[in-house]
Amino acid sequence: MWNVRRNGRLVWGLVFYLLAWGLRAAAVGAHRLHPDEALYGYWGLLVLSGRDPWLATVPVYKPPVLPYLTAGSLALLGRSELAVRLPGLAAGLATVGLTGRLAWRMYRDPLASLVAGVVVVLSPFTLLFSATGFTDPLMVALGLAGCVAAAEGRPGWAGLLTGLSFAAKQTGVMWLPMAGFLVVASGVLGSRFAVRGRRNGGVSTGLVRGGVGFLAVLGLVWGWDQVRVLQGADSFWQAGVVGYGGLRMIWSVEWGDRARAWLDWLRYLLGAPLLDGLVVGGAAVLVVRGVRHRDWPALFDLVLIGSCLGYLLIHWLWAFPVWDRYLLPLVPLVGVILGRVVGEAAGGATTGVAPTGWWVGLVVLSVVAVCLAGPAGSAIAGRVPVGAGMAAYDGVEQVMGLMRGLPEGAVLYHHWLGWEYAFYLFGEPLYLAYWPTPTWLARDVRAFGETGTRYVVFPAWESSVRVEAALAEVGYRLEPVLVAATGLWLRSVEIQQR
Repeated sequence: MWNVRRNGRLVWGLVFYLLAWGLRAAAVGAHRLHPDEALYGYWGLLVLSGRDPWLATVPVYKPPVLPYLTAGSLALLGRSELAVRLPGLAAGLATVGLTGRLAWRMYRDPLASLVAGVVVVLSPFTLLFSATGFTDPLMVALGLAGCVAAAEGRPGWAGLLTGLSFAAKQTGVMWLPMAGFLVVASGVLGSRFAVRGRRNGGVSTGLVRGGVGFLAVLGLVWGWDQVRVLQGADSFWQAGVVGYGGLRMIWSVEWGDRARAWLDWLRYLLGAPLLDGLVVGGAAVLVVRGVRHRDWPALFDLVLIGSCLGYLLIHWLWAFPVWDRYLLPLVPLVGVILGRVVGEAAGGATTGVAPTGWWVGLVVLSVVAVCLAGPAGSAIAGRVPVGAGMAAYDGVEQVMGLMRGLPEGAVLYHHWLGWEYAFYLFGEPLYLAYWPTPTWLARDVRAFGETGTRYVVFPAWESSVRVEAALAEVGYRLEPVLVAATGLWLRSVEIQQR
């Protein structure tokens, strides 16, 4: 027999996943790899090839989960952009269901759950970042999974998954307080909150089991890092801090500029001013209610909103780079908050997927979807400047295709795009030589220019004038070989003696 509530949720879930898959599939191949994606793909190739299974010969500044997942993806699909982006794509799809599940566990409101899912499906941030090979989608999905496990009375799994979130990216530790809070809530509320039929061992037992799971993953990450250090590598943690220029509190003169920069990125989180206003205004109302009411839903409201504000405050006041992807963890949390706001505004008219008053929920859900449809369409069309959607790197496949056909011993001088070369030309019999200045390049060409074919690649945003002048002084010139079809990306030139 058709169960309206259960099967209705399955139908909605299937619709959401099909929509999420279609949108992300359209975005995943729209542009070539961002430099960071190419670097992560290179790490995966080092592991897969057996040349450096511990990643001890390269300066790694990320924990180990993504490089080894990428290696598995490359083994499955071969060296391709899709293989690099597959872990992020899978994580992005999982985030849709996990967000809806978390909203349901916290509020038992199907409308809140559906709205939260719609936000994750259509948000420009989740849509575009799910189509990338960055560490952030994986970190978010694993952290959310840890929170859902905690809410369902599985503290051991909660600790394990939260630890894996950290093992995907260091900022995954942000999920630990929320997961811990949900373990406490599950221990106090028991079957009223967690999955029915699960025996809850209480708050203390749950926290211990969660802590053991988290520390187990932390120990494995530490062990992996120590093996690398013993082989002469720098710790990934140290490399990450150095790469950021050292973590510090910002100076007072930076407050305004950083606040404006983060606000510029935040406007793309939903991309819909109406929903932005609804989230901000609704969150303020929930805070006032949460202070006045002493019940668990009100406490959940305060924890969600406090987590978002705390995350923003840390990234504002600490000198983290102002990068768009750092805001990705906020999307599912904002989705749950928006779901809570509209669920409360609907006045409790929905108590299932299709009960009496179902049309109220359908109208509200439709309005949210319509508001998000425009930003989602703009994201697919490349009009939203977030994610890896940078047309500046389009055309790289043409240049790399030419380079793969060069004879053994050919030299490629590079000043830009080094990480792209490392991935796309991995295993090719080319010699990659980094040139720091035009003068250095001219000296090297003068010394070795007659020993083989040599090439330089210029991206479209860089001029070759200084290099041409330096080479002319030593009797050489630049000869055009290839211009990418886009006409916007780069020029490839061969060095020939006058």
